[in-house]
Amino acid sequence: MLYNPFEPVTKDLFNELVESGYDYFVLQRLNWPGIKENTGFLLTPYDEQKQAEEHAFHLGAKEGKSVRIPDDIEKIDSLLLVGSGYRIFLNRIKDENWESRMKKFYEKNIINYLRTKTRFKRTDHIDIYFRLEHGRVIAEITNGETKKNVPAIDLLL
Repeated sequence: MLYNPFEPVTKDLFNELVESGYDYFVLQRLNWPGIKENTGFLLTPYDEQKQAEEHAFHLGAKEGKSVRIPDDIEKIDSLLLVGSGYRIFLNRIKDENWESRMKKFYEKNIINYLRTKTRFKRTDHIDIYFRLEHGRVIAEITNGETKKNVPAIDLLL
């Protein structure tokens, strides 16, 4: 079983966001275990255009963009259609204990990453912290002396 800390977006949830005053969104690609490549998206709501543009500025080419409601509502609606093949998740963590759940569900993958892609020793006490940064989950790996920040997806796959 795979774990995804993000809340799925339904048509009703999207309508609630719009009705509560969010006019600006950043829609970006989401690569995550269990989500077929190029079919997952992360939706981040903003009530100010400047915030959305700041977020979108930090995204790579073809990674995502800022959209405005009502101008771009069809783009999001088409992704939310049942049977569209796409999945959208809200850039909001659904569980308080999401970090520990991520470590539990992906323990083997994380250990493999640490052994093959880092210089940490087997005897090191290693801490891993996850955080959201511009719609990306970043893993900070540290042994108390050395820190390494990597996209979490690198640890999980």
